[in-house]
Amino acid sequence: MQYSITEFEATYRRCFPPAMRLAVSLLHDEDDARDAVQEVFLKLWESDTVIDNVQAFVVRSVRNVCLNRIAAADTRERFRRRFPIDEIDDTDAPLVDEVRLQGAIDSLLTLRERQVVEKIYSEGLSYKETASCLDVSVALINKNIVSALKKLRTYFKSQDI
Repeated sequence: MQYSITEFEATYRRCFPPAMRLAVSLLHDEDDARDAVQEVFLKLWESDTVIDNVQAFVVRSVRNVCLNRIAAADTRERFRRRFPIDEIDDTDAPLVDEVRLQGAIDSLLTLRERQVVEKIYSEGLSYKETASCLDVSVALINKNIVSALKKLRTYFKSQDI
């Protein structure tokens, strides 16, 4: 921590409003925007590096966090559209695609890949949250999800779906 509490509070009061405006304009959800801005301020508080222009750092960091959240949400949404895991019809019988997807996941993926896919696509966790839950690095989560999606894509392309 490089700031005293009073310095940090002054920085927070000065930088929070423009950071929130930016986050809301990018995410279109005030709660998500507040979470993104708080994440940036937490990083700033925990940071040991000296930052020359704090306001520029906050704005750039909020922008990056928001864009990462948008990308993660887009990825999850594309996966859900392609593989409707959570859909349940009126009879509570599993969908044919759901059964095929779960069978492919169970037979093609390693245990770690299955865990990662479950955490990210079923539970909606971020890569960072998944890494924390599984006590591994974010890089390993990325490697596992890339591998898992590649296996599933290859399998379903060969099935002409």
